[in-house]
Amino acid sequence: MVDVAIIFGGISTEHDISLKSADNVIAQLPRDRFRPVLIGITRDGTWLHYTGDVEDIVSGAWEGHDVKPVALLPGRGESARGGFIELAEEGARQLKVDVALPVLHGQGGEDGTVQGALEACGVPYVGCGVLASAVCMDKDAAHRLAAAAGVRSPLCEVLYRGASDEECQAAVERCGGFPVFVKPARGGSSIGVSKASDEASYRTALEAAFALDEKVAIEEAIQGIEVGCAVVGDAVRGTKMGAVDEIVIQGDGFFRIHLEKDPGANTELRCPADLPDDVLARVRAAGRTVYEALGCSGFARVDLFVTPEGEVVFNEVNSTPGMTYYSRFPQMMRVAGHELDEVLAELIDAELEGVA
Repeated sequence: MVDVAIIFGGISTEHDISLKSADNVIAQLPRDRFRPVLIGITRDGTWLHYTGDVEDIVSGAWEGHDVKPVALLPGRGESARGGFIELAEEGARQLKVDVALPVLHGQGGEDGTVQGALEACGVPYVGCGVLASAVCMDKDAAHRLAAAAGVRSPLCEVLYRGASDEECQAAVERCGGFPVFVKPARGGSSIGVSKASDEASYRTALEAAFALDEKVAIEEAIQGIEVGCAVVGDAVRGTKMGAVDEIVIQGDGFFRIHLEKDPGANTELRCPADLPDDVLARVRAAGRTVYEALGCSGFARVDLFVTPEGEVVFNEVNSTPGMTYYSRFPQMMRVAGHELDEVLAELIDAELEGVA
């Protein structure tokens, strides 16, 4: 039996989304081969070993019972073995963990910080490595690398907290003028993201984004359809993809799936996307190119746009895509014939083979 540390929660604004993702991952993990070891991270960054009912994870009630503090001990190999250490009144003990599966979204979990800690402690883990995780999280860096690999990216300018009025205005002008999207440069989902169509909405958008990140990305507003590629694997062992999906926005808005009480409140997800075969082929090629250019491994979701002229434009990469029951990544893989339990097993097996 393989012991898999499912790491969930975290300090980012996407804490609640992580709980939902973890709940679905735990439910889909093949129990005939894998035993989950539940590691929850509270909003203030406390790591806890949770042994209670899985049903209490989504509600957040897990923090109040059946938990003991846990820490990561640096060390690699048998002579200086590190890993997860449970801290209790009766003493410390090492938790048996063969591989970790971080199900963390946003800063402090999806940005390379947890991945670096796991590497320092000799714990194999599923998903993108330190560099890829950090690059995917930073929209400015991701755009630069994607463009260098030959995939068109939106015009993007960076502002830092405290930027002058002149710098803010110049950023809009260099992105082609209004409308623009204003985003926390190192945030996930659509939290803190706003579309600004004039000076007043731009100021409001900047305030919202700077409240979440000292670095903000101002992006050209691409007119077109948003599509996504679910990718599994790496450049060495090869990659496979799920079906391309398409987001249809209801009304004059943008994709906000995790901000709605009803996940489909303002969107329709079509999978597979209703696009010509030649366009789908270009989308898949661009998705694979971006995935490899950013050094992704394990799994990720590459989001792109298709303009009315059929041009494919890069948007962003989610290095730990949502895994909730309504999330795009599991649906794209399912439509391609790969259920989530199968995908999880393949990801864990691939990581363990790399360690052996």
